[in-house]
Amino acid sequence: MQVLGHRGSRVPGPENTAEAVDAALSAGADGIEVDVRRSADGDLVCVHDPRLPGRLTGRAVIRRTTRELTGLGVPTLTEILDAWDGRGRLVLEIKNQPGQPDFDAPRERTARALVELLRSRGLTRTSGDAPGAVTVSSFDWFAIEAVRDAGIGVSTAFLTMPRMSVSGGIAYVRSAGHQELHAHISSVLGSPDVPERARVAGVGLVTWTVTSVRDADRLRAAGVDGVICDDPAEVVRGLGRGAA
Repeated sequence: MQVLGHRGSRVPGPENTAEAVDAALSAGADGIEVDVRRSADGDLVCVHDPRLPGRLTGRAVIRRTTRELTGLGVPTLTEILDAWDGRGRLVLEIKNQPGQPDFDAPRERTARALVELLRSRGLTRTSGDAPGAVTVSSFDWFAIEAVRDAGIGVSTAFLTMPRMSVSGGIAYVRSAGHQELHAHISSVLGSPDVPERARVAGVGLVTWTVTSVRDADRLRAAGVDGVICDDPAEVVRGLGRGAA
């Protein structure tokens, strides 16, 4: 079972930063997950919320320039890629959904910008290559379908919320040609047969968000393929693994 750092590593943080990425990977995590949004300039930046923390009534990320965002401590995706530097898996979650204050229409726009950046960084694969280290995930199927249709050879994953059907998610991933389902922890621990159903369907199953070693151990025993953890260093230690 792979251990992936949530937003790099939320503990000790700060999340979605080069420091968080390095902390997770240096602690022995198998990879990291970060959030991707677009700035007003069209650059890709890494931040979870549609508005910056502590600025809930301020302008949305999409209405702030890259210079303004980086001045407030938000890194560009290019900086995160430099920090990652090919160490393990990299899960890039596209944050762009209708109803959010920084919704960037059309829905595929952020995905297309991400495809171009991955191409420019040489992080694509041809059809004959083995699966690469990069996975693009989203709650928005428009985004991951745009990445899939670009034919760049990166894996795609559909995210589901607690209220969403895991069975429906598995069926969608399989029929749409994605590789993984990233399901909420409550959906998996509440339905012990989910990992086996995913395995039979040929769908990789990753669980979010894991906040304790106990839950990580339960998920490992259940047979999930990966866990996205707030404190990957703690989970790595708790599962009896150490940094290489």
